[in-house]
Amino acid sequence: MSRSLSAPPLDAVLPDFESVARHFCVLGEPARLRILHAVCQSERCVNDIMQATGMAQANVSRHLARLHQAGLLVRRREGTRVFYRVAPSSHLDLCRLITQQVGAGQAHPGRGEGCGIGRPASVFPVESKEETSV
Repeated sequence: MSRSLSAPPLDAVLPDFESVARHFCVLGEPARLRILHAVCQSERCVNDIMQATGMAQANVSRHLARLHQAGLLVRRREGTRVFYRVAPSSHLDLCRLITQQVGAGQAHPGRGEGCGIGRPASVFPVESKEETSV
């Protein structure tokens, strides 16, 4: 006996679609991708993020607030400094997947050009599972 898999009714998944669209909107800003890249390896303070991205403090703070509100970054305060790190989620994996597909030519030709992603292999470093011997 085979079961028929059917999609849930549209009204049941509409909130999910809205949530996905909000996340893509946040990730659709090249400056925010630069910030994510700056903090993807380790936690950083605002000054370090400014230096890594070459962006002004006002712009960095505005984008950090947006990334934090979307749940993509976690922040902590230590004295007068605020530190940011990537929130535990699969968003960084999604960014890696997209940049790998763009680099492999699997994206739609002509779409996404000029979006500031850069060279796919270096945007969101993939953690190496291989161990190297010395």
